[in-house]
Amino acid sequence: MKVPLIATINHRTIDLRDKALKVKIYRNGKTEAVKSPYTPYYYIENKEGSEYRTIASDKTVKLSKREYLPMRDTVPPQALYDGGREALLERLLIEHPDFFKDYPNTDNLKSLVFDIETHSPDGSFPFGEKYPVVAIGIVTSTGEREVLLWDGEDDRKVILKFAEYINDYDPDIIIGYNLVGYDIPQILHRARFHGLKGYKKILNRDNSEWGWEAPRDQKDLKMNAGGRIILDLLRWTRLDYSLSGIPRGLKSVSQSFGLNPLELDFGSKDLLDYSMEEINDYVLSDVDCTMYLYNHYFPQIQYIAETLCVPLATYVNAPTSYITKILQGRSLFKQRIVTLDKNKERHPEIYRADKGNYQAAHIELYQAGYHERNIKVDFGSFYPSVAMALNLGPDTSRIVGYEDYSDILEEKDDILYIPDNKVGKRVMLKVDHSQKSCLYKMCADFMEMRKPYKEGSTKEDKSKSNALKIMVNTFYGANANPYISYGDMGVGLTITAVARWLLLSGVSIIRGRYGKDAVVYVHTDGINTNCDVDVDWLVKRLRILMKHTFSNCEPEHITMDKDYYKEGVWLQIGNYVLRNEDGSLTKHGSTFKATTRSKFYLKVLDKIIDARINNTINADFIEKLYDLQEYKLTDFVMRKNQGRKKEDYKSETDLILRLIEQGESIGMVTSEGTTFFYVRTKDGYKLESMVKDLDEIDIFYYWDTISVLLQKFSLSEWIKKKPPLTLIDKKQQSLMEWM
Repeated sequence: MKVPLIATINHRTIDLRDKALKVKIYRNGKTEAVKSPYTPYYYIENKEGSEYRTIASDKTVKLSKREYLPMRDTVPPQALYDGGREALLERLLIEHPDFFKDYPNTDNLKSLVFDIETHSPDGSFPFGEKYPVVAIGIVTSTGEREVLLWDGEDDRKVILKFAEYINDYDPDIIIGYNLVGYDIPQILHRARFHGLKGYKKILNRDNSEWGWEAPRDQKDLKMNAGGRIILDLLRWTRLDYSLSGIPRGLKSVSQSFGLNPLELDFGSKDLLDYSMEEINDYVLSDVDCTMYLYNHYFPQIQYIAETLCVPLATYVNAPTSYITKILQGRSLFKQRIVTLDKNKERHPEIYRADKGNYQAAHIELYQAGYHERNIKVDFGSFYPSVAMALNLGPDTSRIVGYEDYSDILEEKDDILYIPDNKVGKRVMLKVDHSQKSCLYKMCADFMEMRKPYKEGSTKEDKSKSNALKIMVNTFYGANANPYISYGDMGVGLTITAVARWLLLSGVSIIRGRYGKDAVVYVHTDGINTNCDVDVDWLVKRLRILMKHTFSNCEPEHITMDKDYYKEGVWLQIGNYVLRNEDGSLTKHGSTFKATTRSKFYLKVLDKIIDARINNTINADFIEKLYDLQEYKLTDFVMRKNQGRKKEDYKSETDLILRLIEQGESIGMVTSEGTTFFYVRTKDGYKLESMVKDLDEIDIFYYWDTISVLLQKFSLSEWIKKKPPLTLIDKKQQSLMEWM
């Protein structure tokens, strides 16, 4: 690896005797401290200072630079900062971009994947001190595979063995799937419960402690563990555009890669209802899948870190907008452009903490239902392409005013008039075309880097191509983020507005040539049609429109690709299923996710999809579809989470409140985060544990589920109105009179 594993720089690494800031570097299994070439500084505005430009403006200021050491030097109240007081590593990466080239790390990085399984005695979601860790599965990069199982009495030994394993193996990188949101904090909870001394050091390489415990809902929290990198693969699957529409659970993602992870039924069974051998195999399956994903994504991560010359941990831990900040910051620094305020301070007319910032991408469903063919036309790297076409960037673009809202996007007297209905104004943007913007150069450089890999056929080519694609598509983020200094919200607003305009212009052009029913669905950067659109012709028309609208633009950056699907069913915005050319299905949206749905719902859904796509809907199929006797009681179990305290549920009809009261009646301890498994019965909703027989379920409720799904798939003519009498007891037969 061409960069170090980890580098840190903060107020604690200041050598007051040497009056120097130190960089703590982890590489080759050792730690060293080197003098930083960067020293924190602030500016004082005065007439004798040097001339600088301010971001998103042509205004110049005269500033004098003053270096200081935090915790040592006094900073005057009139001080102005470029990038803030705390961003020490960030400034080092900006002002000395080649610094870490001198500190490579060995290629023999040791990695360890782990996953835990936790027991829930009361049936609630097993997170917190009272839920023991039953198993910890481990797989290492050296080929070791092990499962640590509890003895049925105490998971203290399991946690101690895990800590010992970490210490003995000494990994550089610890990997998991949602380990930051669940596995690590749960281990810390149990270690604290057992009173383990120094429990916050369990995963650490040095003697440092974590000063936090990760909440479950803080999904993107990232960290280092005292000289080790914590790599949560959930984050990287979220960034992977190839997984669009696929639920981000480990099982779903693994299946999309062709893996076959083991499944256990936790809806009807407790973990300890399974044998230790079954648990062993289950957790090994999960860590094997996670190691596969790690081997897929890590080369991409390493490649980008080396390309940008940042420590590996910096890229792993950084939010998606961070790298854009660094790259734009480097360009702005070279141009002597200072960033003395944040986006939200720079643009109070755009930033609204309570309402969001500016108008988002356009999404619209034109024709719901079944479509015999689907052709999707996608804009290539849409937001970066728009930025390049109009030369948008924090160094070339500036807002010069606002005017009353109209929905017309136009250019007058070299000013772009950008409508935004959320801001409620037309934003007036001036663009300097005397130079290429830093955003333009960044996009162009990375797109050029990607070309040979995009055209390549090897696994390495595909990995690097995907990594660079992810990078290019994150460049927009720093300009949209209200809390960032090195981007500009005026740029972000203009990019999304022009993208919406191009998207809807594409819709109008397609409908004008192919008919008003040609467009099915539009989303952000793509148009789904039921006809074979001539993409070359469409791109040509859009480029002409751009050239006609904007006097200074490069419309050749706007490109489109075309994907073919055999059939598709559109249910509602964001919810659809498409059959690919190879026969596989692409499902997108909450309709197809099993977060709260019953297995019955998902099984019926899959049956309808298969029959609809393959045109096998007939009376026999419908008869079998409505036959509930082929299902088990566990298939009808649904789930719901308690989101707040019991007393905060005011309505007596609230389902959660009723489930809480039922749980309390059978000795169940509930709290925020508790998961309830329940069934719809003839007597209303009941906890699963209170339902003993299939005959208790509400036939009408589950039949209605089938009917709703048939209606969504434009199959209303097949809806059955009356369940067979064989499925209805005397109590329910009385209801038939009004049906």
